[in-house]
Amino acid sequence: MLLAIQNLIEYLNRNFIKDEILENELSRMTKTLYDPEVEKKGIEKGIAEGIEKGKAELLIKLLIKKFKSLPDGYENKIMNLPINAIDRIGMDIFDIDSVEELEEYFKFSE
Repeated sequence: MLLAIQNLIEYLNRNFIKDEILENELSRMTKTLYDPEVEKKGIEKGIAEGIEKGKAELLIKLLIKKFKSLPDGYENKIMNLPINAIDRIGMDIFDIDSVEELEEYFKFSE
């Protein structure tokens, strides 16, 4: 829709008004409303957040499989951990002997 409006105004400007300032202002305003670079960065950020969420969800499943269950609130704590803490738990999962040892990793989010 924005592209259609921009094209219409550019057409009118080129054929009837011929004002370079208007043309530049229109281009600037359209980029403010829709900038492909901003969209690209948003998509990349969304993908990164999705990967982090997926890692946390997989870690929760692995911990439940290992310990049969998790205490109340642990899933939420894990979902809110920074990615480096999630990765560290994932790497240490075979060395963690009790679910209570996870408390050490929760200190990363405080």
